[in-house]
Amino acid sequence: MNRVTTVRTVAATATAVAVVSVIWPLRIILHAHRPTTVHRDARTLIIPGTAQYDGRPGAQFAARLDRAAGLWHANPSLRVITVGGRLPGDRYTEAGVGAEYLRNAGVDAAAITEFPVGNDTRGSLAAVADGHGEPGETIIVTDPNHCLRAASIAREVGFRSVTTVPASGTPTRFPGRHWVWTLLHESAGLVVADLRRVPGSAGLADMLEGTLRTVAGRLRPSRSTRYRHLGHDRA
Repeated sequence: MNRVTTVRTVAATATAVAVVSVIWPLRIILHAHRPTTVHRDARTLIIPGTAQYDGRPGAQFAARLDRAAGLWHANPSLRVITVGGRLPGDRYTEAGVGAEYLRNAGVDAAAITEFPVGNDTRGSLAAVADGHGEPGETIIVTDPNHCLRAASIAREVGFRSVTTVPASGTPTRFPGRHWVWTLLHESAGLVVADLRRVPGSAGLADMLEGTLRTVAGRLRPSRSTRYRHLGHDRA
């Protein structure tokens, strides 16, 4: 390989990496800030769990739940599903914490179903798809940067019609450090979700996901327990 060819190869690789590094974050940001229409014929409302502290939802989780409670009060015919399991050492599941918060927010207890399964978006949504029958038009309430990946995973695991609604009260806001971290996290997760849709690429997607979680756990020690638990579940 001569010098010119080497330079061109390096330049093409660098360009490809730069393009990929921009495309996924840009998709996430555009999706997060698109106009959202909640259809009146929606039947199911799902709130993915996230950090809870001995029965109390963290600020990010509470923002999702507050948005979901507002949607239910506007349309009490919605079936509400809280999802999320527990990590080693936890006394409460994310689904249980979410359900209790919603009941205290005035949501009818009879409208709420808990799915205390899974410690990531895929595991929890797959459990609902497998165990809840046809949910019909579904709304997923989550953080703005999580919306695109949540919708992609929901369709992959069997939801036919999904709308994501961003939790406007989330503490994760531009240009804060946590916002940047979630954008990077969701971009990596979206790469994995996109790869899974390529026929024959599930094994490669699992390998990439495991590697990314290992790196993320080292960069954010507070999340390392969750990532290790997810790795054990998949093993």
